[in-house]
Amino acid sequence: MADENLRLRAALRDLVALSTIPAGWIGIEPRAIAAGLADILAGSLGFDFAFVRLLDPTEGVAIDVTSGCATREFLDWLQVQLSTFDGSLRRQIIPNVVGFDDRLKSLRGIIIPVGFNAYAGLVAVGCERSNFPTETDRMLLTVAANHAATAFRSANLILERRRAEEEVRKARDELEMKVMERTAELQRTMAELAHMNRLATAGILLASIAHEINQPLTGIVMGAIAARRWLALREPGIDEARDALDEIESAGHRAGEIITSLRGMFKKETQARNPIDINKLIFTVLAIVRHELQKLGVELRTELDESLPALEGDRVQLQQVVLNLVMNAIEAMPVAPRILSIRSCISKPNFVHVAVEDTGTGIDPSNHDHIFNPMFTTKERGMGIGLSICHSIIESHNGRIWVTRGIDKGSIFQFELPTNVGQGDLARQHQA
Repeated sequence: MADENLRLRAALRDLVALSTIPAGWIGIEPRAIAAGLADILAGSLGFDFAFVRLLDPTEGVAIDVTSGCATREFLDWLQVQLSTFDGSLRRQIIPNVVGFDDRLKSLRGIIIPVGFNAYAGLVAVGCERSNFPTETDRMLLTVAANHAATAFRSANLILERRRAEEEVRKARDELEMKVMERTAELQRTMAELAHMNRLATAGILLASIAHEINQPLTGIVMGAIAARRWLALREPGIDEARDALDEIESAGHRAGEIITSLRGMFKKETQARNPIDINKLIFTVLAIVRHELQKLGVELRTELDESLPALEGDRVQLQQVVLNLVMNAIEAMPVAPRILSIRSCISKPNFVHVAVEDTGTGIDPSNHDHIFNPMFTTKERGMGIGLSICHSIIESHNGRIWVTRGIDKGSIFQFELPTNVGQGDLARQHQA
């Protein structure tokens, strides 16, 4: 009875010790799990020899770890037992991974699978005791193997999560690259659109441009929507890519609005006039050209009066005016220093004044009277359309636009707009 009590106490003590194992194995690699299990079996539980073979999910090979010493006869027995398993579990043991002790008597052995049908590996234990393995030994080995299987499954999940995160990171990088390429393509398209405004007789040309540009822009929008839906099904953490795709979609819609607005202007359709925050409109244009500014190393300076009242006008048309002037300023600065300055203020009661200044070569004073005429251009590849359209848009909003020399060099393109259309009509009547 006393011996039985001692055995029960020892078994309870070992079970308590085994219950603490899982916490120490959380998040560690399979090889560390195998080594820890072998040390526990040969050290804490008092067996003479322990052999642990785990199947590494990342490399598809078996991980062998031993602890304690075995006899050559026991190793031969173990090799025979392993040959009854399938796959990597039946691989022969490399002799130099096993420590031998010729002082040991014959060892009795047992093999316990790790996980269901040994999917994670197996444990082999040798012991000199004549009654080995007892029911208590089997119980302790099974508990230890189950803990190892749980830790092994946790390690697999962590490794799979890391692989998934790496795949997401690669996908995010690829998407960001595509976003940059498509954004650059969109910027080029917007620049071309800004410089291909219509002639007085270019209604047919505009319809052709609208037809040709709307198709790729629609493709960009649909691609962005599809990409966002796909991203929504992935692991979180790629919000930057989603935001960039949203920007592509927004820019695509904006290009469509520009085409619609310009077509309406050429057909002399009545355009809706709504309150416009000119500073916000300027920032929108700067967001469109920010890649161009960064690529060319243009220094941006803004002095925008935050107390400006709202204008009343067509947002898309006025945005095209600012975009045209900003792009012209950027292109007018082929060499450093490249400084783009944009200012807004109240120039006189009920009128908003906007100035776009560059540090380029400037415009010949003899051309100041012709710069806004259709087909007049000082650019080698210019069409003489952009500034003519700007002039038409500003005049249709009862404002005026002009150009002067810069303070040191370059040019200053300026326009004034009334805070509402009625005031602009009155001002023009007074001027008349």
